[in-house]
Amino acid sequence: MPGLIPLLIVLVLAFLLFSKPGRISGLMEDLGKGIKGFRKGLGDEQKPQDGAAEPPRQVQDQAAQTRETDRAPN
Repeated sequence: MPGLIPLLIVLVLAFLLFSKPGRISGLMEDLGKGIKGFRKGLGDEQKPQDGAAEPPRQVQDQAAQTRETDRAPN
């Protein structure tokens, strides 16, 4: 059986939530807005910040360069 303190905490929280009509729906609305904002923030990260960003440069394969110099006639 739960102790007296946890039982009192649960009763106080239940009273605060159910004492005013529409309180739970308001909490759920705020929670939904928070989730939408979070998802929007995650989606903004994927979009490039600067539209004129230069593409990454390609690096030549050093192993291929070594093979080409080995094949070259002297």
